[in-house]
This record gives sequence, C-alpha cells and structure tokens, in this order.
Amino acid sequence: MADDQVMVALLPLFSETYPVDYPHLTLVYAGRASELSTSDLDGLAKAAFSLAMVGRPVTLRTLMKDRFGSGTEDNPFVDVFRFHPNLDLVRMRSVVEDWNASEFPFKPHMTVGPEGSWTGEMPMMVAFTKVAFCVGDNRQEFQFPERGLVDE
Repeated sequence: MADDQVMVALLPLFSETYPVDYPHLTLVYAGRASELSTSDLDGLAKAAFSLAMVGRPVTLRTLMKDRFGSGTEDNPFVDVFRFHPNLDLVRMRSVVEDWNASEFPFKPHMTVGPEGSWTGEMPMMVAFTKVAFCVGDNRQEFQFPERGLVDE
C-alpha cells in the first residue's frame, strides 16, 4: 500500500499462491494517515486487533474472476477474485465501516495480480486467517484463534 494510506484487511492463508506482493481483502479503506486523528488511527488498530481476538478464520466462496481499475497509470487494471459475503464478513465490515473513506461501494474482492497475470484455476473458496492494520507499508498483523476454517 502506497504512502500513508490506511486500511484494515483480511489476509489469505496461502498468500504465496498469488502473484502480488500483499494479497488481501480490504475490510475498510480509511484514507490517508495525515488526514486522520491519532484517535482514529488508534481506534482502527484496536478494531483490527479486536476482530482477530473475537473472530474466527473466514472462508469465502469465490464468485468469479473479475477486472478492477480504470486502466490509467495511477489505477491500472488488475485481476481480482470476487467473493460472496457471508455473515462473518458482514459483521467484520460493520465494526470498521464508520472509518470508510472509499469512493467505491464495498465489493468483497482480493487482487490476485496485474491484468492478465492470473492464469491458474480460480479457487472455489479462499480462507482468511489474519486481520491486518496497515498504514502504508507499516503493517500489524493479528492471527485469528484457530477455531476451524469452514463456516458451519
């Protein structure tokens, strides 16, 4: 993540599978740290930690491979997997959505590489086992307690 952009994200179990530096599903993009108060940054960090401590690993059903971006230098096209939001994901999003600064609606997805780079099979499901609080490239990652990977 560039500069001082702030987000809370879910991290996949097999992150090395994807041809991107930091595969993740953004729960909330909160804008730039320089535009947020210390209280907001602390609150987001605590929310990320709390999600990990009271949550559980989330397994999401993959709906399709899609393309996001506008094709510009600042916003190039990327390959993404779009997910069906389950109840656990919706609950996690509700904890952090007050900090939302994105101009786009929440569409659960994970970037899997630059446009055309994903040539493998699309997985039926992706398991997310960590929550991350990120300010630019400074990341704090919190592991979910191991309570099972598949929704009951």
